[in-house]
Parts: sequence; C-alpha cells; structure tokens
Amino acid sequence: MKFLTNGRQPRAAALVLVLGLIGACAAQAQMKGNFDAADANHDGHVTLQEYKDYVTARLATADGRMARKFKQLSPEDQSARLQKRFDKMDHGQKGYLDRKDWSGS
Repeated sequence: MKFLTNGRQPRAAALVLVLGLIGACAAQAQMKGNFDAADANHDGHVTLQEYKDYVTARLATADGRMARKFKQLSPEDQSARLQKRFDKMDHGQKGYLDRKDWSGS
C-alpha cells in the first residue's frame, strides 16, 4: 500500500484526524453552551418561551441572511416560525427540549 510507505502521508492523515476530532469536540462544546444559555432557569429543559427568547435575542444581534429575513417578518410570523421549529425539535412532543432534542440525536 503506497499510502503506508510514504512517511509524510501518515502524518498528514493523522493531523487531519486530530483536527477533525478537535473540531467535533469544539462543536459539541458549543452545542452544550447554547443549550445552557437557552435554559434560562437551568432546570435542564428549554421551554417554548425560553427557546423563543433565546433565538430572538441571537437573531436580533446577527447580521446574516437568515437573520435579516427573520427580522422582516411580522411578530406573529416570527412566533409561528419559532413554534414550528420548536415542535420539530421536540421529539416526543413533551412541551420542552432536552439536551438530546437540542443536539438532534
């Protein structure tokens, strides 16, 4: 196998693997941080109101295309879109999001 005989390729492959693992860990830490920020009362659940408050606050300070589109919606349409997204995330329709719902697993 040519890949194993070249002294530089295994090191490069190992570096790519390590960078991928670091990226995955960073994304997981960011996801956890976002859940913790959304869970305003720190009870381990994100209610619809906590979700709406969290997303609205984040989008208010964001300047991306999606944020601009969201800001152009009426308050009623904003609320309806957030409700729909919350409902999709809420596996089992419990009325709140837990960490599994938040991470999409």
